[in-house]
Amino acid sequence: MWLERLLRGRKAIYNTDLGGGLTREPCTEGTRMKIMEHIIGWAMDSSPESPSVFWLTGQAGSGKTTIAYSIAQHFDRLDKVRNPNVHTVLGGSFLCSRQFEETRERIRILPTLVYQLARKSRSYAHTLYKADKFDSYDKLSEQMEDLLCSPWQESEAERYELPPYLIVIDALDEIEGQEGLGFLADLLRAIDEHYLQGLKFFVTSRPDPDVAKLCELLPPKVVCRLQDVPIEDVRSDIVAYLQAKLPKLGKPELDKAARQANGLFISAATVVRYLMPHRSITAREQCRLLDELLLHKSASGATQPLLIDELYQHILHQAFYHLPEDLRNARLHILHTFLCTIERTSPLVTAVLLSEPDDEVVNAVLRDLHAVLYCKDGQVLWYHASFPDFIFSQTRSKFKLDGHQIDMSCNEAYQHALLTKACFNIMLSADLGLHFNIGEISSSFILDTEDQELAARVETNISAVLKYASCYWASHLAQTGQMTVDGDDLSGCLSKYINDFLCIHVLFWIETMNLLGSSAQCSVMLHHAREWVLRVRILCFSMSYI
Repeated sequence: MWLERLLRGRKAIYNTDLGGGLTREPCTEGTRMKIMEHIIGWAMDSSPESPSVFWLTGQAGSGKTTIAYSIAQHFDRLDKVRNPNVHTVLGGSFLCSRQFEETRERIRILPTLVYQLARKSRSYAHTLYKADKFDSYDKLSEQMEDLLCSPWQESEAERYELPPYLIVIDALDEIEGQEGLGFLADLLRAIDEHYLQGLKFFVTSRPDPDVAKLCELLPPKVVCRLQDVPIEDVRSDIVAYLQAKLPKLGKPELDKAARQANGLFISAATVVRYLMPHRSITAREQCRLLDELLLHKSASGATQPLLIDELYQHILHQAFYHLPEDLRNARLHILHTFLCTIERTSPLVTAVLLSEPDDEVVNAVLRDLHAVLYCKDGQVLWYHASFPDFIFSQTRSKFKLDGHQIDMSCNEAYQHALLTKACFNIMLSADLGLHFNIGEISSSFILDTEDQELAARVETNISAVLKYASCYWASHLAQTGQMTVDGDDLSGCLSKYINDFLCIHVLFWIETMNLLGSSAQCSVMLHHAREWVLRVRILCFSMSYI
């Protein structure tokens, strides 16, 4: 289909769903009703006076994503009625997340939305096809004009008086490099310069000062700050949520849990997962776990309701501090690996990266951290971005409890250096690593497309961990520096790995990347490696004079 030309270079996400590949839930019935009604009313308003953009903002864990998912789900269900003259149509959704490459890059947002919108609006799809400017997706300055604004305006005459199309863009702050801000600036500029009648954009983000400044010109009625919602309303919604999720608990216990959430839905949701380690848990056991949680708060010296950091502290303390120090450090290393892989991996791939004999201990860490991590489609994911934020903050993840100083923090640069080393170990391995003709192609005169069994051999011969190592060693390398830890000169070690790799294995690597359909990334990755080597050499030269 011609529309799939938008997918060239994997810039658009195909077969997207409302969850973006992650576990997401709508608002619990009876909660967030005022906010939802306000947003739905704006989305249904097709009058020319109705603003094109609605901005929902709030601190991490305040429930923005749940509301955005609920709005998208609401109009998606209405769309199945197949009567666009009655209601607003969900034109598209992009739920940003740091967890996947395809949901954290700015350049993927618009092609994905355009692809979805073209499947909903026949007139827009027709003008988009006539324009034939799909190559502009690599030029961010032209993307908005060529793929959205011009074809949408040209299709206006064919759309007649249809209700608006709603576009939902959630968690723009999770786009890497603060590029979400750039996307929002492009969008607001396009709306200002081209009156995109019939399109409405519902956008959510954390209350970043630069984003807030961009949105200053929006009318107050289309700006909702969750931090300004009366705490009584939030607490009432949290109680309703807890009642629905923890039906075994009585009102006194639910009120205790609600008070500790301190107005944050992520705190309430994490408490629910902590109190539900398995389905068979009894009400008495849940009460005991809740008491332990409150006891931890008292032991930490907290005088305020339980904040999300204190909740994470308790979960980590429970998971790790019953173990001897060496086992504790090994399991903490597994947790840090979960959070630092460039793409989410399976427990088995994580085990091989860490040279574990099997994935038993990796799965044990995952089970112990069930309140903050989960496994879906063979990938280890986190429930909320506030958890890796907590781990990566040296000040937040170092805390004192029971008179002991506890350190759960992750030195990202060091962890990426260790993962770079692991990737090279795998690629240079005699058993698992790269080698000549890894695809077992019988003749160089045969095109890959002519070998009917090549795909099956590639799947068999290139393991999941070798695929990860081949695709992401340079990404890990780029996030390291000159590092010497406990007498271990990691920079020198990595330099030797790079030298060994470039001697001969680089040719096997290029062959492997070609079989994986990623040969275009080879020059970029080698450029990153060159930059790292030059940077380390300059640093070493400078250090020699100190």
